[in-house]
Amino acid sequence: MPFKNPGKYIIPCIESIINQTYKNWELIAVNDHSNDGSYPQAMSYANRHINIRVINSDGKGIIDALQCGYKHSRGDYIHRMDSDDIMPTDKLENMLEAMSPNCLVTGLVDYFSDDFDLGDGYKKYTDWINNSMTSDDLWRGIYKECPIPSSGWLIHRDDFEAMGAFNSSFIPEDYDFSFRLYQSGMDLRVVPQVIHYWRDSTNRTSRTKSSYFPENYFDLKVYYFLEIDRDNSISLMLWGAGKKGKKIAKSLINNGIGFTWVTDNPSKFGVNIYDQIVQSRNDVNLKNYQQIIAISSPREQNEIQSVLDGMELKNRMNYFWFC
Repeated sequence: MPFKNPGKYIIPCIESIINQTYKNWELIAVNDHSNDGSYPQAMSYANRHINIRVINSDGKGIIDALQCGYKHSRGDYIHRMDSDDIMPTDKLENMLEAMSPNCLVTGLVDYFSDDFDLGDGYKKYTDWINNSMTSDDLWRGIYKECPIPSSGWLIHRDDFEAMGAFNSSFIPEDYDFSFRLYQSGMDLRVVPQVIHYWRDSTNRTSRTKSSYFPENYFDLKVYYFLEIDRDNSISLMLWGAGKKGKKIAKSLINNGIGFTWVTDNPSKFGVNIYDQIVQSRNDVNLKNYQQIIAISSPREQNEIQSVLDGMELKNRMNYFWFC
């Protein structure tokens, strides 16, 4: 559990771990240069509980802290916890009961806040994750959002080592981990109940650090698309020339990847953007391309999905939703 200035929230977090129905756990709490009093609070628990250790990170930032904590861990199973969140009392018990060899166990999540009413964005993300969990294909929207919650998984150490452990190449590190898990083809088991409570607060990293803002994820998405799903036997098409489409186009260009760029916006037909001429989507045969779709409007997404379904094109084979 890395922590950096979680303030008052570290106490209910640690209490939720202590109160687990499963008792054979160790907590490695890694202090990432906190200066808000959370270090002595964590130490007060370590002084009273032999299965809690508090160490200072030997680096800087969350990836260094995760690697530092992992280096000191001794358990057969690895789980990450965020220091401002809360575990349901039966979280570890339920996840371990679902465990089998060569798999990762995850489960449903819920957002909460003690400070203000939750915004629609977090509610929609919660619904999206939980719907993905209970579908037949958790990876169906892997290029849209991170489908595995950062503190919502349990894995055997050997399997974790095989997929690179906490050696993330990208921020956000939890999204990078999800892509590496997707790439590994490892079996997934989903606990059909809430196994983690995410806390929303004004100082949550996803609110305060720009590297965790969704609009900055496109380099990561493009990298793993090219690594995992790109079929070089067919031409690539980028669909959408708005703000997000432009970010994807830049990333493709920076990677030296050629593509056809199309849009449904008549005002952009024939426009030169980054030395690429944007075409009308109606001027191309969708079946001749592997498609990256960068359309945000729910109404337009539904219309596009109807077109794709009518042509019997397959998600994560013929097309990939990036928004």
